[in-house]
Amino acid sequence: MPEPSQAAENRRQEPQSTAVLCLVRVAAHYGLTLDAEQLTRGNPFDSEEPSPALVLKMAESAGLRGKLTCIKRGELARFAAVVPAILLLPNGKTAVINRVQQVGGATFALLEEFETGRGLSALCDEPRLFECWAGAMILLKPRWRPSGAERPFGFAWLLDQVLMEWRLFRDIGLAAFLISVLSLLPPMTFMLMMDRVLTNHSESTLEVLGVALAAVIVFETAFGYLRRYLTWLAASRIDARLNLYVFDKLLNLPMSFFERNPTGMINAKLGQIWHIREFLTNQLFGTLLDSVTLFVLLPVLFILNWQLTFLVMALAAGMMGIYIAFLPSLASRHAALIRAEQAMASHQVETIHGIRTVKSLSLDGMKRRQRDQRVAEVIEKHQALDRLSNFPQTLATPLERLIYIGSFFFGCYMALDDPNGSTMGRVVAFAMLAGRVTAPVVQMANMINSFQHARGAMYEVASVMNVTPEGGRTGTGLRLPISGRIVFENVRFRYSPTAQYALDGVSFAIPQGTICGVMGRSGSGKTTVARLLQGLNREYEGLIKIDGMDLREIDLDHLRSRIGVVPQENFLFSGTIRDNIGAARPKSSFDKIVRAAQLAGAEEFIERLPNGYETAVEEGAVNFSGGQRQRLAIARALLVDPPILILDEATSALDAESEAIVNANLRRIARNRTVIIISHRLSSLSMADTILVLERGRLYDSGRHDQLIARCDIYRSLWSQQNRHLETEDQQLVRSQASSA
Repeated sequence: MPEPSQAAENRRQEPQSTAVLCLVRVAAHYGLTLDAEQLTRGNPFDSEEPSPALVLKMAESAGLRGKLTCIKRGELARFAAVVPAILLLPNGKTAVINRVQQVGGATFALLEEFETGRGLSALCDEPRLFECWAGAMILLKPRWRPSGAERPFGFAWLLDQVLMEWRLFRDIGLAAFLISVLSLLPPMTFMLMMDRVLTNHSESTLEVLGVALAAVIVFETAFGYLRRYLTWLAASRIDARLNLYVFDKLLNLPMSFFERNPTGMINAKLGQIWHIREFLTNQLFGTLLDSVTLFVLLPVLFILNWQLTFLVMALAAGMMGIYIAFLPSLASRHAALIRAEQAMASHQVETIHGIRTVKSLSLDGMKRRQRDQRVAEVIEKHQALDRLSNFPQTLATPLERLIYIGSFFFGCYMALDDPNGSTMGRVVAFAMLAGRVTAPVVQMANMINSFQHARGAMYEVASVMNVTPEGGRTGTGLRLPISGRIVFENVRFRYSPTAQYALDGVSFAIPQGTICGVMGRSGSGKTTVARLLQGLNREYEGLIKIDGMDLREIDLDHLRSRIGVVPQENFLFSGTIRDNIGAARPKSSFDKIVRAAQLAGAEEFIERLPNGYETAVEEGAVNFSGGQRQRLAIARALLVDPPILILDEATSALDAESEAIVNANLRRIARNRTVIIISHRLSSLSMADTILVLERGRLYDSGRHDQLIARCDIYRSLWSQQNRHLETEDQQLVRSQASSA
């Protein structure tokens, strides 16, 4: 790991991806300010250059719409209106084509290449350009309509996702239409068999009809397979987009949302999105496809017998009316079921998260009783819904049977009454086709019922997805270099409108490259200072400046990438020790990872492990002690080499020896960077250039260690409590004699 004084220079000298630099250049043309380092960190890639697909993903996240295309020699002039664009060169590098113009019948292109790290422009004619370029390019333009991440979540958004696969659904609809047409042939064939073959004893006609039926079966099977395959393909693509969308929205939600809502409740609400997708792709779209059968069958039914057709339509309308009448009651009971299921899921997740407390306090019995209560409530709500939904199905069953039986019965009656009007074959064909009408009608009725379920699920999902995301992540904030000068001017903040102020009129300044300690009693506002600096809470009064820039005006991703934080409650991800230390910089060399571990005092226990830095970190890091986890978290923050480093009770879980190692390296860690140490252990603050003493959200005093010992009663009292063991026996004897006197 390089020395902190050389870190900024090293970052400038590190070669950057030409594709990322080209994307930044094109985005600047459209008024979007992007940061190359942030794009690389947010979209890591294994090779030297990202793939075209990843470049398109970066562009999408930045507010641009991209398209990968390939042009031929002689077509360059047609693209003059869509530049700048990114050229994909055969050597894996990229360049920007800024302008295309024709001069005297020849086409010229103004290119800008970044292979040297600087944008160098050159004018090139088309034949010369195609000598070193195969024609592959990425076209980019602003996304004028709101993206999926910006538009509110609802049926319109989901329908838009479905319509993105319109070509697949067009093919599915064509297959459904052909299947509907083929479904007419068997009834017509049976009509011919009864009216022609059996009457005239025509064996040759029967053989032809047999071949026709066999062909119908083959084609219907093939088209059915094609429809199911295309439906599965479209659904899988929609599922992929939904997964990415949900996870992206979760990452953009403010920290306060996760602090106010239980994890289990959030998971239960988001789980409802798959019911909505199932409704759109299977029930709604499936019903629409099967409804094609009605448009094919009804004209044929009217041709066969218009009187019986009106009877079938009346019975079908009666079935629809029954289902519609029960919709309000079904919707309310389904909503009650969703709430009960969410409560049960939330209780289970909470129990898993707190399983250590459950075991240590022997709370198994209480948790079982709570689980029994929630399961019983879910079963009760489920049974109430099932009982109610059974009524429309029961009432509609006789009408469904009458569609087939009634049309056959009345058809026979009409054939007896008027032998010349209806033949027996026509009656059988009509009854068979009428039976096919039943399925779409029943599906429509069920779809109306399912729509109520989907609407309830939509409300639950929207309560998470439509939460206002964190401010400052629009890509339009300031991305200027940060060195570490911090100023608070009359800052007031509280976590809710009814709560007391966590910070009340706090003002202080931290010069660049200094160590600032923050101490105070519990609830004095120490951690709130760190939260505000990270932009976790932005609804504060007053002014916070970093290097003279208003914190609210700085791009949030840019800000957090320049602030290293070791929180009080550290968290390690599943993977290896090396993966965890290098989480923010996956491409960091092993030497830098080792150096960061050394500065954090973690190397001494890592080297004793059988697999060293390749040791697996289990879920929850249960195979490491609290002190070991904290040292790994410190190493992870140091690897990023940020200009501002916040240690929020970072040594609280360390033993005396580990704390001494970290404190001994603190001066070296703090070189040329601003360090804020929040701690109740004053021994960790004694070396600080300035110590802020907070009391009930206000700045009580500030100064160096020796100054506060002399004048600040809060600091002196806490120092005395923590360092009594350092007093000599003579001092203790003198105090005891003085007290007895």
